[in-house]
Amino acid sequence: MFSEMVARVKGLLDGFSSGPIQLFEKGATFEQAEWYARNGFPGIAANLSGGSPAWSGESVTVDIALNHSVVWSCNRIISESTAFLPLVLMQRLKNKDKRVAYEHPMYTALHDSPNDEMTAMGFRETRTSDCVLQGGGFAQIYRRSGTGTAIELGALLPSQVTPDREKTGFKRLVYVVKEGNSPGKTYTVEKGKPQDILHIRGLGSDGIRGYSVISIARQSIGTAIAAEKNVAKFYAAGGRVPYLLEHPTKFKNDQDFDRFRKQWAETYSEPHTVPILENAIKYKQTGLSNADAQLLESRQFSIPEICRWFSVSPHLVGDLSRATFSNIEQLALEFVTKTLSAWITRWEQELWRCVLTAEERAEGYYFKHNLNALLRGDFQSRMAGYSTMLQNGIASVNEVRDLEDWNPIDGGDDHHIQLNMQTLPGGGAQVPTLVRLGQPANS
Repeated sequence: MFSEMVARVKGLLDGFSSGPIQLFEKGATFEQAEWYARNGFPGIAANLSGGSPAWSGESVTVDIALNHSVVWSCNRIISESTAFLPLVLMQRLKNKDKRVAYEHPMYTALHDSPNDEMTAMGFRETRTSDCVLQGGGFAQIYRRSGTGTAIELGALLPSQVTPDREKTGFKRLVYVVKEGNSPGKTYTVEKGKPQDILHIRGLGSDGIRGYSVISIARQSIGTAIAAEKNVAKFYAAGGRVPYLLEHPTKFKNDQDFDRFRKQWAETYSEPHTVPILENAIKYKQTGLSNADAQLLESRQFSIPEICRWFSVSPHLVGDLSRATFSNIEQLALEFVTKTLSAWITRWEQELWRCVLTAEERAEGYYFKHNLNALLRGDFQSRMAGYSTMLQNGIASVNEVRDLEDWNPIDGGDDHHIQLNMQTLPGGGAQVPTLVRLGQPANS
């Protein structure tokens, strides 16, 4: 392919006046786009990433698709919602207790900042967006020499990384990272050894590459973009539908025809200028009006159609046509349980697989999101939950205060239950009422 591209570029340089030179064929394959990305041509790769044009005739790439409000909103709601949830490194101890691993570098990296250039939310938001739109999010893992402990994470673009398998031998998973015109560097995933690449994978067929939603959904997105263009052209033409002019007689020559066309175009191109028809010229509408073409209905349908590809409820992108006071809370809960939970699980499991060393996994380290952040703006629901926890001995006063970032108080570490709650032994005999968890029954 390289020699072919050199020949085309040479042809471009040898004859600028001979017309445009086609650098790549229409409907290029994924492998062709991938080759341009690896060899320092991200612009060409971006244009090729959408594959063949949609049936609507629109070329759909990631950059073009993001200009549509529904695609942008679906990507934003998933990426931002995943990234703003606190992500902490935990450790499960041998006595079954759990603790937050504050001393580990990855706690700071994923809770505060993974490197000197990004915040934790910015890092996870962009990586999630890469995965949502292009099927995979990547990052470079920097480790401490000797121990292999991960200390920093550096962002990588999907166009810079090519996941593959070895052609011979053990067929191990490899990542080829190529930045700009520099030679590509290969990172091999070896069993029991620390990995160098963090790979957040989307839905795919081979377990290595995720599908690009933009490429798979290009028919739906292309139709929506075509409808947007039609609306824009309608208003740019002053709200006029397609038409033709019927002249009663034939023009004497081409010069008269061209003169009439030019004068008509100059007059009719002004949206608020009224043309005057003479000599029995008839104005006839052609095609369908926006009402007949059901343009408004088509644009409305494109909202849930695109949302289906991202598993996002339309009300989250601003379409409240199907939302009511009775179902809006259930729709929000459905987003958390069916969409957001899948993305945070991807992050937790891929971080455990890629970032932690074999020794750290054996020591019980794992990553966990705190879904309580979803209730940060709902004071009433948060307080009702805390009240239930306190009354049933699930949490102490100081544990609840810690969730609100309040300082502990004296005597706040005890757990309490309601007075009428009692424990029945196996025989069914009643025992004295328990006032405090951990206190002997006969005290």
